[in-house]
Amino acid sequence: MSKLDDLTAWRYFVAFARSGTLTAAATAMDVNTANISRAITGLEKALGVPLVRHNARPLELTKEGAQALKRMETILRAHDALISQISDDRRSLEGKIRLSSAPGFASRRLTGLLHRFKELHPEMTIEILGGLKEADVQKGFCEVATLTGEPTLSGLVYMSRGRNVYLPVASPEYVKRFGMPFSPENLRTHTGYVYNGPVREETKMLYRGDDAEPVVFDRSVRSTDILAIRQALLDGMGVAVDMPLVQIVEDLRRGALVPILPGWFRPPVECFNVTNRAGWRSRRVRIFFEWYSKAMQDLFASYEAQVSAFVGLPEEKLLYDRNRIYFTDVSTDKGAPS
Repeated sequence: MSKLDDLTAWRYFVAFARSGTLTAAATAMDVNTANISRAITGLEKALGVPLVRHNARPLELTKEGAQALKRMETILRAHDALISQISDDRRSLEGKIRLSSAPGFASRRLTGLLHRFKELHPEMTIEILGGLKEADVQKGFCEVATLTGEPTLSGLVYMSRGRNVYLPVASPEYVKRFGMPFSPENLRTHTGYVYNGPVREETKMLYRGDDAEPVVFDRSVRSTDILAIRQALLDGMGVAVDMPLVQIVEDLRRGALVPILPGWFRPPVECFNVTNRAGWRSRRVRIFFEWYSKAMQDLFASYEAQVSAFVGLPEEKLLYDRNRIYFTDVSTDKGAPS
């Protein structure tokens, strides 16, 4: 077989192009770096053109390499979809699903949820990935991803997993030492911990009814790690105006964190589980997708129920039918029944 017909070699090349280093590609493909290097060299020899600028540091694709990447990603996705469809017909609910989740949620909540699915379908394997975007779902880099906000790219299928509620909080010790901020203007005398990661945009405004106020701290500490921010709050190092309830529900219940800024919130955001059309055609993906969406809805509703008696929560305005499957390239009334 010609090296150009070797799909494994092309997978190694694509893994390198996605990750940017031979080491990362080897880790992703569970092989030695020498395997990745030999595959790329073999493809270059068969093509008669370089795919990688080998003298550059870090290594980078040539013009021909970028063109090959674009074409081969499409070919490999089509091949994977064909194999998946054939396998589904034969094996039904066996196989692997690549699931992308926000890293903070994956670290603390996801394992127990997936264990319940594994008990129902023991032949299924779930591979957890971190924080992919809707473009990655569209390109087939994972079968299912959870996204904050409604997807818009073509060819996607999505279902609500419930809303994210964001709360302004601090530790009781911090409030005792530095005082309780009752309105956003009070934040100018406080240290604020600010999430600026890939999952959502930084919070710059807070709202109470028709009122809106900017978020301005005396000093800001920014982090892409929501769990590091949570720990800083528990240690009494500052305040945060937008901690996801999912990350602090136990802290609120035991009094380790308390609400601040009564009545002021970053608006809740509806979140969605998303797959692409190829995933939707796969029975195993479809069954997991619907089960996972309903299980997540129940889980996030339970977090709100646990604290609603003693923590003010923003009013819920249902803009989506949470029992419905939506398609990005089909215009429909979100409130219509499925």
